[in-house]
Amino acid sequence: MSATLTPPASAAPSGSTAPMIAIADLSKTFRRRDGGTHLALDRIALDVHEGEFVSILGPSGCGKSTLLYMVGGFVEPSSGTIAVGGRPVTGPGPDRGPVFQEFALFPWKTVLGNVAYGLREAGLGRSAAEAQARQLIERVGLKGYESFYPKELSGGMKQRVAIARTLAYGPAILLMDEPFGALDAHTRVRLQNELLGLWERDRKTVLFVTHAVDEAVFLSDRVVVMSRQPGRIKAIVPVDLPRPRRREELLLDPRYQRLVIDLEAMIEDPPEDLPA
Repeated sequence: MSATLTPPASAAPSGSTAPMIAIADLSKTFRRRDGGTHLALDRIALDVHEGEFVSILGPSGCGKSTLLYMVGGFVEPSSGTIAVGGRPVTGPGPDRGPVFQEFALFPWKTVLGNVAYGLREAGLGRSAAEAQARQLIERVGLKGYESFYPKELSGGMKQRVAIARTLAYGPAILLMDEPFGALDAHTRVRLQNELLGLWERDRKTVLFVTHAVDEAVFLSDRVVVMSRQPGRIKAIVPVDLPRPRRREELLLDPRYQRLVIDLEAMIEDPPEDLPA
């Protein structure tokens, strides 16, 4: 049986509250160096509800990261609206915590110093900030590495530090742009498992960009499939798989297998001839 699709402008499930993230008729056009224009995203409409884990999946260049950066307030829309918690997005804010593929750690600070940095900047005293940072470091599996510097850590460990640093200031929403894309396969699987554990415990709202179908299905409540340039929402696929999820069980589940196959086919399809 094929995956069940919902319309691109996905509505809230029956009885649910107002969306945490509300995107309406959103488009982004970039100016090229030659004076022309490039339409990166075209009329995106998407609601993400509190506590949801939603992945954005699509081929390279479809505007996945641009969409995430606009929700984060780092890139301005050309048209349309984005609201978070009912308020228009006008720039970055502490309610949205970005985690990018590039770790962007301070090389001159230790693990403890990197995680405590935002807390100190927010006005927390040194002892309180370090105590909170130590708790987060333990949560991401790095207890004992507090005094290490980024150059002494593996890629997976650096990403754990980046996640802990983002969690430190308590964002309601995590915006994750292919955070495991640069890691080896074993480390990637391990961090996916750890991220699900953190999400199960805290139930933060997560908007997660990936080009890996299996990753999207394993992590998500819904998968937003993007078309090629210009980026449009091709389908929104609910992932009706039980939680908490165990990889070894899912790999044997026909529903998981069918979702992966169907999503792979959607991405491989040629771009649709949608009206301008």
